[in-house]
Amino acid sequence: MRTGKFTLLEKSFLIDGRKQVIKSRKEKTVGKPELFLIELSPFKYISSLFPTTDSDTYTFDTDSQLYKLRLDNGQVEISKAE
Repeated sequence: MRTGKFTLLEKSFLIDGRKQVIKSRKEKTVGKPELFLIELSPFKYISSLFPTTDSDTYTFDTDSQLYKLRLDNGQVEISKAE
């Protein structure tokens, strides 16, 4: 997963020309957060988005690496979590 700031259009953003989408679960599932991240074309489930104590900030893991995703005024910022 590439880190950086990306423009958020509704619930999607592009990373290296690949569309990433923040989705909501249709049904609540015990132990799983409401939001998750997918990649379109080809479809790939990336990770659940786990809320943090900071507003509009989530953690997720992919490829054995932990990341932080922050939503801020029409932008998505992805960074490696410490």
